Amino acid sequence: MRLGIRLVIIGLLSGFSLSVQAQEGTLVSRSVGKLVVDDNIDLTIEIKKQDLVITQLPDKDQTRDTTSTQFRDGQTGIANRNDQYFLIYDANVFLLSDLDGDGYHHALNLTFDIDVSYESATVYAKLYLSRDGGPWLQYYTTDWFNIYGDSYSDAYEVTTELLEGYPPGYYDILIEVFSLNHADMVASQVVDSYYLGKDIMLEDLSHDEIYYYQEDNFSHGGGSFSLIWLLLIVLVVIAVRSAVAPPRNNNKKKGAPGLRSFYSLV
Repeated sequence: MRLGIRLVIIGLLSGFSLSVQAQEGTLVSRSVGKLVVDDNIDLTIEIKKQDLVITQLPDKDQTRDTTSTQFRDGQTGIANRNDQYFLIYDANVFLLSDLDGDGYHHALNLTFDIDVSYESATVYAKLYLSRDGGPWLQYYTTDWFNIYGDSYSDAYEVTTELLEGYPPGYYDILIEVFSLNHADMVASQVVDSYYLGKDIMLEDLSHDEIYYYQEDNFSHGGGSFSLIWLLLIVLVVIAVRSAVAPPRNNNKKKGAPGLRSFYSLV
């Protein structure tokens, strides 16, 4: 019995350790996008069907440097073979899902409208996140979609859920646009607090959930315990009690009736 309890405790501790190690150096998220006018797709439902996107953090010497591809205002405009020019006319961010109410959200919706100088074009966008001025890390690539002049009907939106690897912080977003008829990037825009007039405060679901359970279920004084630690404490207490409990004296228990019989005969 004692050996079984010890094995259970060791297994739980090992599993917890592996879970922590899996979070180090990786980003886990899932995103889904569509044209804003497409009423046939519900992003809140579609995102639950998406596979997890696991991204390995790059080494320090491999981090993305975008200074060479952006002007000081965060935009670029490059003519393609048809002398078309592209511009991200407008972008907005809506923060979603703050479970613990600390102001940091683990999901966001990004909407942006790409304009082309004339006629139409087929484009796609790459999206990046940067925490507190750190390196740009890509989290999503859209499908190809068509844009038409300066029409807003071709605006695109992407909903993203951050699951692991995104600590609480102030984030910026980078949008890069690529055209089907051009080899290089045709437009970019940094979406930050200066652009939006508000902070983009994000954290992953693992941070949001942990604080949620601590505050609502297992708060005590200045500290809190998650479910995994509460289970471990219970198992340790059971193991200790089993180890220190005195053995039962079966001989004494069996001898008592014999003594009573002896005195009754006298």
